[in-house]
Amino acid sequence: MLVVTVDFMWHDGLTALLDPSCTVRAAPKEGAARDEALAGAEVMVSALFTPAMAAVCKRLRLLVCPPAGTERIDRTALPNGVRLENGTGHEIPMAEYVMGCCVALRQHLLQGDAALRRGRWMYGFQAGDGMQDELYGSQFGLIGFGGIAREIMARATAFGMTCSAVTMHPAAHRARAGAVAFLGSLARAEDVDRVVASADQLVICCELSPATKGLIDARRLRLMKPNAVLVNVARGAIVVEADLFEALKEQRIGGAALDVWYRYPPDPKDECLPADVPFWELDNVIMTPHASGWTEAAKRRRLEAMAHAINEFARGNNVESAL
Repeated sequence: MLVVTVDFMWHDGLTALLDPSCTVRAAPKEGAARDEALAGAEVMVSALFTPAMAAVCKRLRLLVCPPAGTERIDRTALPNGVRLENGTGHEIPMAEYVMGCCVALRQHLLQGDAALRRGRWMYGFQAGDGMQDELYGSQFGLIGFGGIAREIMARATAFGMTCSAVTMHPAAHRARAGAVAFLGSLARAEDVDRVVASADQLVICCELSPATKGLIDARRLRLMKPNAVLVNVARGAIVVEADLFEALKEQRIGGAALDVWYRYPPDPKDECLPADVPFWELDNVIMTPHASGWTEAAKRRRLEAMAHAINEFARGNNVESAL
């Protein structure tokens, strides 16, 4: 069975884990050479799928998208019968990132550190009224309720917090909702508003789609509590860039931690500021370079999950062809 990888970073690791019945080839990301490589692919490993790619993938039956987000996969272009699998394995470090950022934002760790480096004692006993906040007893709001959200919820519960969430398919998640106080629908504006308004920590962890692009806009940011914080580990475009900046600049919300952005460098070696507005000038924002899910353990788990999906598919093909 021919497996073609378009995402080079996964090629060597996958090759080492795949069944001997699989032939693995790397394809360029674009051009005639890519199309030639894809022509015989039964399995493709790629974060991108377009109508032009579909036109040459006549034998494709399984598309493996390494990232969790599939917004660059044109689902309307997928030929009938092609199964789509997307990445897993990143949920644990992303949940740890969210909890770490919430602690840092609530306890003003960045501001306290920066001030003390200048000799100012902003918080604690020396500051008198310079009080910090606790996570205990507060409310977590989760926009999305997939694997990342469930890992976050497990840690939030251990911190003594209550969780509410919205998801595109609440009925499908009821059995796994556990201690969620409220599980609503992403498709119902009133359910989203309820989660946003009640949250002390609002975490964006849903997939980017036409239904979620711009979901958190100026109106919804105004629904947030004045001391609430927002953490985005999903995709930048789910939160309206200019609206979030204004809410943070005017301190209408308590702060934000942003791991996903509005601009990315064309090449990873290029320098590139991550937005069209200067989040970097604000002291109530934690900025990280889309790295919350990128650990050695997460990479290993993702490779193992992709290899398992491909190997199971290959074994099924072998049985089918033998019959």
